[in-house]
Amino acid sequence: MDRIEYLANVSVRRGCAFAWLGVVTVMFGLSYDIVLCLRSGAILVSLIAAGLGLMALRARGRNHRATEVWAMLDNGADLPEGYPGGVVNEALRRIYIRYADTTSVVAAAMCLAAVAAAFARG
Repeated sequence: MDRIEYLANVSVRRGCAFAWLGVVTVMFGLSYDIVLCLRSGAILVSLIAAGLGLMALRARGRNHRATEVWAMLDNGADLPEGYPGGVVNEALRRIYIRYADTTSVVAAAMCLAAVAAAFARG
């Protein structure tokens, strides 16, 4: 179970890293205006959190053999015979929720930073 959790974490973290790369690129491009930069970052990060939440909702009904975690498990060769595939989906669901929670906190912090920057600018 720990190996499945670890591989699910690696899979979701990799996807989040690519999403964050896009957010950082947009924010860097808008860095001439700090308020616009923070607002766009907050919106994009909120979209990432919403996407992770939707993926968590869909995780239980998904075919576990079509996930990246299953491929990293060498198509189940690493698991004992008759191992329930729902364990993979449940591990993915928990990881999605964990990352969605963290990402939503970051989005809220960016919103507050954007409001503070707008007030500071006057």
